[in-house]
Amino acid sequence: MSVQHDFTRDFSHEHILGVAQKLSPEVVQLLKIIQTPRLEQISMIYQELQENPCLELSDFDEIHQEIEEEEEIDLEEIVGEKDIARFIEEELPYYFEPTREEEELREQFVHQPTLKEHLDGELRLHVTDPDEIEIGEFIIEYIDEHGFLKASIQDIAKATGAKPEKVEKVLKTIQSFDPPGIAARDVREALIIQVKRMGMDGLILRILEEAYDKFKKMDLQGIAKKLGVDIEEIRDAVEFIKSINPVPAKGRWGEVSYVVPHVIVEEDGDDYRVILNEYDLPFIRISPVYLEMLRNPENYDKKTLEFVREKMRKAILFLRGLELSRETFRRIVEYIVDRQKEFLRKGIMYKKPLRMREIAKAVGVHESTVSRKVQGVYIQTPRGVFRLKDLLSKGVGENELSRDMIKERIRLIIENERKERPLSDGEIAEILKREGISVGRRTVAKYRGEMGIPPANIRRKINA
Repeated sequence: MSVQHDFTRDFSHEHILGVAQKLSPEVVQLLKIIQTPRLEQISMIYQELQENPCLELSDFDEIHQEIEEEEEIDLEEIVGEKDIARFIEEELPYYFEPTREEEELREQFVHQPTLKEHLDGELRLHVTDPDEIEIGEFIIEYIDEHGFLKASIQDIAKATGAKPEKVEKVLKTIQSFDPPGIAARDVREALIIQVKRMGMDGLILRILEEAYDKFKKMDLQGIAKKLGVDIEEIRDAVEFIKSINPVPAKGRWGEVSYVVPHVIVEEDGDDYRVILNEYDLPFIRISPVYLEMLRNPENYDKKTLEFVREKMRKAILFLRGLELSRETFRRIVEYIVDRQKEFLRKGIMYKKPLRMREIAKAVGVHESTVSRKVQGVYIQTPRGVFRLKDLLSKGVGENELSRDMIKERIRLIIENERKERPLSDGEIAEILKREGISVGRRTVAKYRGEMGIPPANIRRKINA
């Protein structure tokens, strides 16, 4: 027996996830739609179009012409399910219309962060313990350009003074980041990490864990004999393994790429206006054919009508889920933009620390929803095009200053140093300390290296 709820309250962003375990299957499905990452929505929509005949592709002109010709579309009455209003805050949706930027779409160039910058950003978003962050920084420092870890657990434990078990824990966290297989110690481990992330724990994983030497030689008979499995099954599994990328970071990082932004931020007086650009989403609607069937139930048998009503209920909930998903995404973006106004106005020195936890609390959703919604999304601002995720940052030091702000301050200090006597990393740390920025020499060295700035002795030789 399902629990009854005030669904107007349940659909508020402050409450929607807190009662998820008590809700009916229909509302749980709505939550799933709301949490779907922006980049996965298009495949979700086309899958729903294939499975539900009560939904169909359309376009703006066709929809609005039909609406003008109708006296009134009373979906609640047509569906014959008065209780469906429990699931919907407002009137039942008839269609989903993507928002699009009116100007001609143009690809914008954006500079991708280097692999190490990407991993360091992920580390600071997912790890809060300072000791684990330090261990993670050492791990990332020893990841080569192909994505492989070139230091042992023992070496990292010795360098950081941490127990090997703690190093292994942090390594597992980093191995959960993208690209899949990152921080593996060899090709075999990279393949195993990817297979496990795909949720495959059967024959494919057994081949990699128990018969990898024979796999490298493509000894299918040997694998089959060792594992006691039919040769045809081995052949299919091996073909799948061969399709997996054995080099985690192959040719993807630190390059300039071109994207169509999913969000456009424009100046609006002293404020900023957020425009969602759903250029890749289709215009879908409730099928008039099936609406007509429910308008004239006397022409159809009971079984057919029950099938259509069930599909119609799902179609209506799906459209409402898309609207709620859009609203959730908009609120997340608007909060990020509002918190980073000073950065948009004045530049990197004014970027504020901002974590997913803070956004989730402000918007009223779970932290995992924020993570999904910002993944892979690009935002066009007056300061250029960024990954939306790049506007998030964990604070550093007692004053919780953003890493980007500290890096920019280090860059400016070095830019203005005496050329005949470049500053050491320790001296830069002292200058920052006097300015109220408490970071150590090692952190200065790390940030300087990430910016591609050589150490003091090399700068001295260059200047000479």
